Amino acid sequence: MLTRAQKAELLKELESVFKDSSIVTFVDFKGMTVAQSNAFRGELYKKFENKVTFKITRNALIKTAIKNAGLNLEDFEKFLEGNTALLYTKEADPIETLKVLVEFKKKNKLDVPVIKAGVLEGKIFTAEEAEELAKLPSKEQLLAMLVGGLNAPISGLVGALGGILRKFLYALNAIREEKEKQ
Repeated sequence: MLTRAQKAELLKELESVFKDSSIVTFVDFKGMTVAQSNAFRGELYKKFENKVTFKITRNALIKTAIKNAGLNLEDFEKFLEGNTALLYTKEADPIETLKVLVEFKKKNKLDVPVIKAGVLEGKIFTAEEAEELAKLPSKEQLLAMLVGGLNAPISGLVGALGGILRKFLYALNAIREEKEKQ
């Protein structure tokens, strides 16, 4: 049982989670063994170290934290039934956290943990949308695609200018050879 001071500290931490995290995912962990929970936490640590947190918390504390964070509790009520854990990050790529969760389920052929819903950059998403978000490329992959897209026209321009210069040099060389023959 938590003391009042511990509850107050936990509540303050959860308020910060809802205010400052790029993603907060509500997860149903019912049916997950302790070993599976530890394995999942291990996967998170291996990928993100201490940048992602998976915290099992009472719904009453989550509801109070949502209210204190200035969010509309009615938007979250339906997700806060049954067992609830929070998966959140303030520093890591939010989409990557969803990917790890989805891949953990697939890799271990488990039905748990189950995504109930979540908040991504202030917008609520459903479990179905979470599955779709997990299919998106990571932030690094998107940046690489952007740089590649920006690089392609520049490379084409460099190639075209190089071709023009080569043709110009061939023409000058041909003129020089003609003059040497005369």
